[in-house]
Amino acid sequence: MSTLRHRHPATGKAASDATRTFRRSAIALGVAAMLAAPAYAQEATATAQPDEATELDKVVVTGIRGSVYRAQDIKRDANTFVDSVTALDIGALPDRSVTETLSRIPGVTIDRFLSVGDPEHFSAEGGGVQVRGLTQVRSELNGRDSFSASGGRALSFQDVPSELMAGVDVYKNQTAEMIEGGLGGTVDLRTFMPLDFEESRLGVSFSANRGDFADEVKPSGSILYSNRWETGAGDFGILVDVAHSELATRTDGMFVRPFFNTANSDLDGDGTNEQLWLPRGADWRTLEYERERQGAYVALQWRPNENLELFATAFQSSYDELWYEDAIFVSNDPLQVRLDASQPYELDGNVFVSGRLRSNGDIPMGTDIRASHRESKTTDYSVGMKWAFSERTEFSTDLQFIKADTRALDSTVSLGVNVPYIDVDVGSGRPSIGVDEQFTANPANYYWGFTMDHRDDNEAEEVAWRADLKHSFDAGFVDSIQFGVRLTDRDATSVDTGYDWQPVFQTWMQGWALPAGALPGLDLDGTVNSSLVNLQTFDNFYRGDANTPGAFYAPVLSTALNFPQSYLDIHGAAIPYYTCCYGQITPRDLDDPQWRNTQGEKTTAGYFMLSFGSDEALFDGNVGVRVVRTENEADGFLVYPNLQFAPYLGAGESVPITASNSYTDVLPSLNLRWEFAPNLIARFAASKAIARPAFSDMQAYQQLSAAVRDGVTPDPGETVTPDDLDLTGSSTDNPYLEPMKANQFDLSLEWYFAPDKGGMAWVNFFYKDVEDYFRQQTELVPYPGVDGNEYDYLISRLVNIGTAKIQGAELGWNQFFDFLPAPFDGLGMSANYTYIDSSTEIPAGSNAVPIDTDGSTFDDLPADGLSKNSYNAAVFYEKGPWQVRLAYNWRSEYLLSVGPNGYNGGDGGIPWKLPVYSDSFGQLDGSIFYKVSDNVQIGLEMNNLNNAEQRTIMDQNGAGKRITSWYVNDRRYAATLRFTF
Repeated sequence: MSTLRHRHPATGKAASDATRTFRRSAIALGVAAMLAAPAYAQEATATAQPDEATELDKVVVTGIRGSVYRAQDIKRDANTFVDSVTALDIGALPDRSVTETLSRIPGVTIDRFLSVGDPEHFSAEGGGVQVRGLTQVRSELNGRDSFSASGGRALSFQDVPSELMAGVDVYKNQTAEMIEGGLGGTVDLRTFMPLDFEESRLGVSFSANRGDFADEVKPSGSILYSNRWETGAGDFGILVDVAHSELATRTDGMFVRPFFNTANSDLDGDGTNEQLWLPRGADWRTLEYERERQGAYVALQWRPNENLELFATAFQSSYDELWYEDAIFVSNDPLQVRLDASQPYELDGNVFVSGRLRSNGDIPMGTDIRASHRESKTTDYSVGMKWAFSERTEFSTDLQFIKADTRALDSTVSLGVNVPYIDVDVGSGRPSIGVDEQFTANPANYYWGFTMDHRDDNEAEEVAWRADLKHSFDAGFVDSIQFGVRLTDRDATSVDTGYDWQPVFQTWMQGWALPAGALPGLDLDGTVNSSLVNLQTFDNFYRGDANTPGAFYAPVLSTALNFPQSYLDIHGAAIPYYTCCYGQITPRDLDDPQWRNTQGEKTTAGYFMLSFGSDEALFDGNVGVRVVRTENEADGFLVYPNLQFAPYLGAGESVPITASNSYTDVLPSLNLRWEFAPNLIARFAASKAIARPAFSDMQAYQQLSAAVRDGVTPDPGETVTPDDLDLTGSSTDNPYLEPMKANQFDLSLEWYFAPDKGGMAWVNFFYKDVEDYFRQQTELVPYPGVDGNEYDYLISRLVNIGTAKIQGAELGWNQFFDFLPAPFDGLGMSANYTYIDSSTEIPAGSNAVPIDTDGSTFDDLPADGLSKNSYNAAVFYEKGPWQVRLAYNWRSEYLLSVGPNGYNGGDGGIPWKLPVYSDSFGQLDGSIFYKVSDNVQIGLEMNNLNNAEQRTIMDQNGAGKRITSWYVNDRRYAATLRFTF
């Protein structure tokens, strides 16, 4: 690209910006960490080459100031819209996880849940990443593909060791050379290369991490060694970086369940029941979380001469995560709940505020142990070269192989206990919950309730090759022309058994599958008995700031983790107690083909880009087009119905199916930059972007179902006609999905008011016109019967439909206050704010329309994952040996999901599903470091200093919009020791 030539503000002469050259040289000498990764065009590290560095002596710019300087340079020199966080000190990315680092960047938000769309499980380190409200974010490692084998296309950023990172760049628009796929944006994780350093380097970091709620100390550490040699064969360098990190946290949560409009309560004793909105109940849980993260990175560089460079890298990140929770939950019929008028109660109109909830009979509750164990690994091998075979022409190429796998077990074993009543008070913030604790502390009142397992075993591999040719011109408006091609071949195998819920004893079994009367107790046989349960007292629940009972029996952790044997033991011990219909279970077999789906994808891309500029006008830019062909194939199964009254449809057999799809996208782009006044830069970008659907959404799997219509009662042995049947099918998969597309525009003004002291301010306006959204829809699709005829099934699946418009603005400001008198001249500040607005025109399928528990519907909902307002504010102090940082991150309310677990059902024949929002959330983090010597630094890193409470909100029409869950998590501290030689 053309480097914008900066003029001296006083003389107007072309001076190559001496202050920035000085600063770059200082950073290079101070930490030897200029991030000049191997130059391959499609990596999209669109920074200009620095001017020739002037030799300087004993100038050191490190730490916070050096990182801000470098991020500013990347933003100013980029040939499109880029924001960065850098770590010039080895192992010094400013957060304990890459996800939390991303949340510091304008326009980037993260959610604080273990998985997207699950509002019931909080995550300390954050999970999903959105750029400008969109989850369709492309992830890269050093400008090349990177992904996790979880059915999606992106890397799980929490899986990546932050200790290995040299920086994180977020591209919010694109150039033709960039790899397609980032509709919201592209996140590029950068690592160091050995020739970045002027001499040998050794960096060691060790931390002891403590969560004050989990009350556990876990270690983390990293070591980096880099060296280079000048030989007769040229410059050679090697870098080795390894990292290990462990974390333990605890989360306590409280829940008030959805409200139902019932007429079960006679409050005034007149013999007529009042119509009241009553909650199904309330529950609570404690979740213990442990994770172990390891990373290794090796890089080789060889520069035989100034015209040729070769490199090879190997990167591996592995993640082992275990969380387990003791949960107390209601499992009652919500339409039977009534308010006990003999006890004090409070109503807001006809909506419940506080009181004692009873039912017709006792209220069934569950006490479970749920354990989720996930292991994942991503491995990347890359080799490449850059060859300048003339002064103006250069060629680069690289070849990459990436392999990812994920294996997971989610296992739940539950007891049941039928309590006489539940006291609930939601009138003053967090709920107050009460039960008869003498009753719940008696193990004789419990029974074995159910088991449920879910397993995943996924693998994905990709081979990618690219080549680029660039020719530069000495003079004229055109600076360079650039061509490139990229080929990929990716295969993915997904095994997903679904959630296999199997009852042991349930109240609804009484009188037919079980004898009438009391349910069997805990002591079933010599193996399955009360020795497999423990009394959960919920010590220090919610840090003592909540009123909940603390005496429930629940299964021990081993009953969940010892699947499948523990499941077989429990269900086998229950067999003698059944009068009919139930017996030993058969766990789903991972080798059963019906749970397996294989997919393949090949892409062929080519691009042309022209870079131009005018020294006199201080203007440059690029224009280009990228054309990409995508070919998909999926192998799976079609499962036929099994209805005795309609044998012509099938008998439950599974038939292999293959689906293929292909499409071509033309992606033009334009980027302009103009320094219309000294240190005032205006930018404009326009491009077309795509985001392909996740592999998990393109599986070739469809299960067909048939049921007799209401009012039709066939005689035994009778065959009914298709007109008397409801033929349906439901899956979220559609192998014929095509990408979401967006026309996107950016316009910004950047003011570098103190370019040599990190001072800058900017405003950026953006607009995205998105089409072909992925949304669940219901439509008639013909499928063949075993008789050879086709029958129309009402199928619910993802389709491309609807449009959305997303617009907003980002404002930012960075400054060091060197002009203040000592000791305040070490102060600095960084702040940014993002505003996002959206409008959607997406027809919702019948199974995706939010419906209240009384059957009423809702007005249009906002786009999911989109906060209208978010901001970051950080205060720095860096003077002498001290580095101090306080950073606050906040985002406003956003829609999490419609009808997630706990907020959907079919009670009263109403397929209700409630919209659930994340409430606004802000977290304060900080760090203090002291440099003992040039080689040794000690510090304290802190997260969640404000003990932030995460809340979720459920929306109901008659009962109102209200908080439905509350979470509290650890304050986390890490005592850190760093050595650099």
